Amino acid sequence: MTKRLLVILGCALLWAPALFAFDSVEHPVLKIEPPPKEVQLRDGGFHVCARTKIFVLIGHQSEDRIAAETLAEEVQDQSGLQLEIVGMKAKAKAEGKSIVLARLSDYRVQRFLARNGLKADQAVGTTGYLLFSDKKHLIVAANTGEGLFYGVQTLRQLLRPVDKGLICPAVGIRDWPSLSLPNVSSGPVIVRNEMGPRG
Repeated sequence: MTKRLLVILGCALLWAPALFAFDSVEHPVLKIEPPPKEVQLRDGGFHVCARTKIFVLIGHQSEDRIAAETLAEEVQDQSGLQLEIVGMKAKAKAEGKSIVLARLSDYRVQRFLARNGLKADQAVGTTGYLLFSDKKHLIVAANTGEGLFYGVQTLRQLLRPVDKGLICPAVGIRDWPSLSLPNVSSGPVIVRNEMGPRG
């Protein structure tokens, strides 16, 4: 009996690191509300550090600045880092460790995201977004400022403290709002006849 217990305990100790690794940076457990429509998990992640900047396209700078400021506040709250928000021309290339808030009207952004498995089709619409991160890139892209804002809300939930900064797990996310009509529930609708029988 004691031998069997020791074998079971030994196996449990051997497997414990593997079981707990699923919530590591390499294998994150994503808890995002509301859950995105499509998620691709990858290995690694984007490290947000003191040199990281947030880039916003100049043509949409005033509309997209709210999303950028919301993200900068989240980074500061979680890590103490103060990220600079920088305007970027459409044809320019973001430098080094940058977070790019982009518009899907930029064909270069669309092409990059498509090469990485994120298609900007009609499902994304005006309020959806694409979010991509790997070791070198962190991009949130949408057709509108509203979509970009929703993408940043998802990004805020992905950021985790690590070393001297934050990390966003390597992911590809496509999301858009579900069709919602006011005063319509997704479950059965029960109507009570208050008038009584007709006679």
